[in-house]
Amino acid sequence: MKKLFYLVLSVFIISCQDEKKEPETTTATEVAAPEPAKPLPEFAYPVDRANWKMGDPANTKLILDMYHAWDAKNAEAVAGFFADSADMDMPDGRRLTLKKNNVYEKFAKGRSQYTNTSNRIISAMALHNDDFNDDWVQVMTYNKWAYQDGVKDSMLYFDNWRLRDGKIVYLNSLQQKPPKPLLKRLEAK
Repeated sequence: MKKLFYLVLSVFIISCQDEKKEPETTTATEVAAPEPAKPLPEFAYPVDRANWKMGDPANTKLILDMYHAWDAKNAEAVAGFFADSADMDMPDGRRLTLKKNNVYEKFAKGRSQYTNTSNRIISAMALHNDDFNDDWVQVMTYNKWAYQDGVKDSMLYFDNWRLRDGKIVYLNSLQQKPPKPLLKRLEAK
């Protein structure tokens, strides 16, 4: 009986080893090798930062978390997103320089002008520039706010945030009143 058992077991093991293996498939978690970058065409004008690619989505999350902290009146959290030194070019032409010792006070003072603010994010995209090894996040947001005296206003902002080591080091912010068709859509939702 033992001999028969070992014989059947041996035949089973040998037959299993002879079975054809299924072809390997790529799972969703495996990433294909990146395509080689296409050479840039000759542009009609010189472009300082021409070599862009998609950046780290975690950078987009960081910036959107910062907007959320601003709307939540959490100046301490907002200040925590900034590097020890950062510059901000504002839509009105002012340049603010933030230092570690004044960033919280500047944000607390700025936020205290408003009873509430809200950002409706229209687009947000992380980018990486190979020319300067820079990480950026570009955000278009529809911002609404109410001043302490009850006056309300809104504006469309296009903000360019530069990050270094997971902290904000620069902002260039542009603004405009939303065109009426866009405003109608933004207010309808």
